[in-house]
Amino acid sequence: MAKANQTINVRTWSKTVPSYGLRLSDLDLYVLKNHDDVLRVLGYERVEGPTPRAFLSWAVHTAFLFALVGGVSTLGGDMFSTSGGRTVRTGTADPLDNDLGVPLTSWCFAVVLVGVLAVAVRWLRTDRHRDAKEVGYLVATVACGALALGQLVSERGVDAFAAPSIPVWAAAGLAAALLAAVLLFSRGRRVPVPRNFRPIGTPDLKLATGLVEALESKERDKLLSERRRAIARLRERGLIDAAEAAQLESLPLGASTTIAPTDPAHHS
Repeated sequence: MAKANQTINVRTWSKTVPSYGLRLSDLDLYVLKNHDDVLRVLGYERVEGPTPRAFLSWAVHTAFLFALVGGVSTLGGDMFSTSGGRTVRTGTADPLDNDLGVPLTSWCFAVVLVGVLAVAVRWLRTDRHRDAKEVGYLVATVACGALALGQLVSERGVDAFAAPSIPVWAAAGLAAALLAAVLLFSRGRRVPVPRNFRPIGTPDLKLATGLVEALESKERDKLLSERRRAIARLRERGLIDAAEAAQLESLPLGASTTIAPTDPAHHS
């Protein structure tokens, strides 16, 4: 299937299909999300609450953000705190001397550069679908890079093209180029979707089909109707073609998990 890794929104998939989401092989898992016995036979279980991977992702994103702030904070200045919806000034930070401030700025923007590269990889791997937070990070990187270069040259007397300035130029320059590409060539907005299921064993499709057939006819018809609506919306959005929609419709409920992901290099 040419678009086998296109997906649907977790919270609203039965009502709308975003430009990017979960793999088609996950479709039946969401249809059957309230039937844990069938999920287990299909080799999956629901993930409740944040996963270790989610915490790691949060920590990495926080590091990239703090690096961006740290890179332009070495000259000190007013400190603020936000609490209860109010932002108040809490004091003044002293500037760092050149021996510490210059390398800190350089190292911070080296980390920022990694963050920009991560945004680029993420954008390409999601078939050029943009994310508002990542666009904001690119804008902030360009702005903070310009500010940091100004600080290095005017306040710290560092040559604009000296070694400490290179990471700043690299991060800001790449961010500017990537920002232009994202704004001009994105295929739409990305809808981040958490992984709500994890594999726990070998699937038994025959047994799963038997469990589905054993459901009350009213419940089974409801589940099949939900899947038909999701498939129809995928078709309307152009995420799958008519042949793929027909193939999905012909599969027994639960069998979408057998759809193999396609190599990302083959995406349109």
